[in-house]
Amino acid sequence: MPASCNRHGSIFKAWRNWKDARLSLGESYLRMESELERRARYLGIPVAQLRWVPSYGPEPIGLLQRRMEALSIDPDDVIQTEPHLLRELQHRCVGCESREQCALELADKSADPASENWRDYCPNAATLLMLSTLQTCSKTCDVD
Repeated sequence: MPASCNRHGSIFKAWRNWKDARLSLGESYLRMESELERRARYLGIPVAQLRWVPSYGPEPIGLLQRRMEALSIDPDDVIQTEPHLLRELQHRCVGCESREQCALELADKSADPASENWRDYCPNAATLLMLSTLQTCSKTCDVD
């Protein structure tokens, strides 16, 4: 086989690989767009507002859930009793400018979960503290 045929074969193979990669990227983009739209609908906010969240990381809704767990707040209880309140909490987390600080503090296993530092920057601090107090009171009242 002439060398030029072998070279053309590798060019076509490279072209197919590039084309397959582009198709795969397109499918990934469509899945990402679909997920973005789903999250925006769930949060009740425009897709454009979610677009500026850098790569969903640290993912604001995940941070909220971890913060609630650290405060022993059951998200299922909140969604059953106050679904609009949970959406409001999520909405504030999406717009929060301190996600990196929050993620670092939540990732630090040696940090005290009851630490008060997060209260200084968290836009949900007052609401989360109220929910934590109400849940604690509810548990103690149920025992009595």
